[in-house]
Amino acid sequence: MRFPVDEIEEIAEGFQGRFGFYLEDLASGATHARLEEERFPTASMCKIPVMVELYRQVAGGGLSLGERRRLVGEISRHGSGTLSLMWDHPELTLADYCRMMMAVSDNMATDFLMSVVGLGNIDRTMDELGFSNVRTPMTIGRFHYAMAGMEDLPCNPENDSVLLAKLEEGERDFDSISYSDSIQNNVTSPTEMALLVKRIHLGEIVSADASAAMIALMKGCRDRRMMARYVDPEIEVAQKTGSSGRIKGNTGMVYLPSGPLLISAYGLAAADDVDGGEAIARISRLAVGAVSPESVAED
Repeated sequence: MRFPVDEIEEIAEGFQGRFGFYLEDLASGATHARLEEERFPTASMCKIPVMVELYRQVAGGGLSLGERRRLVGEISRHGSGTLSLMWDHPELTLADYCRMMMAVSDNMATDFLMSVVGLGNIDRTMDELGFSNVRTPMTIGRFHYAMAGMEDLPCNPENDSVLLAKLEEGERDFDSISYSDSIQNNVTSPTEMALLVKRIHLGEIVSADASAAMIALMKGCRDRRMMARYVDPEIEVAQKTGSSGRIKGNTGMVYLPSGPLLISAYGLAAADDVDGGEAIARISRLAVGAVSPESVAED
């Protein structure tokens, strides 16, 4: 099996901005990559290492997935998910917060779990696993505040209203930490996030049972706008997506009849009208078509 390198590179080279990816057909061992070692902002892709850290602490006995916690704290209500609709401090299990984080990319659930597991612990675990370019030093709320020049303000409903107004007016600081490849930002390289997901697939992260549970959560991701867009809906996809304006990312496993296909792609667009998600979808379609043509969905 050989990936259609020329067609894939044409899409990548035509992208206005930075675009990197790592592709691997696990059955044949074929790979193709571009800017695979460079760091890209993750947006919601940082939720994979948050999930890993939660399961690590559960395995260590410090936390229980069935433990109920009330949603309180300095947490922004801006962005994706459904918990922002709940104003009366709901009480959920840690398992439910994690399900919401992975299935509907709930930002409030994510920031709450970050407060539970500790931001510093996430990066320490990634270091122990050998992924020094997978960094999660800030909450999703802080990430959004920084891109609007509000990095020093507390996350609260009043400041969320200011944030929303700024974003609606197009007031974004593209020189802010949120758009950078600095390890002070939430970042990853395409290869390291790919290998993290591959090791989860292989049952090597935390434990075989924990890895299987994490793959099941990733199969529940409802966003099919990127790598899953042109995949037959009957084909299972274990993935996480990330999207925040010019920032797009997607890493996951496509469980094709011939075997798993690993896709990890990230784009940082140079302009608001450049769609990194479309580039990820087109490259994924070519990769799927090379491995399993019958698994490509109709347009």
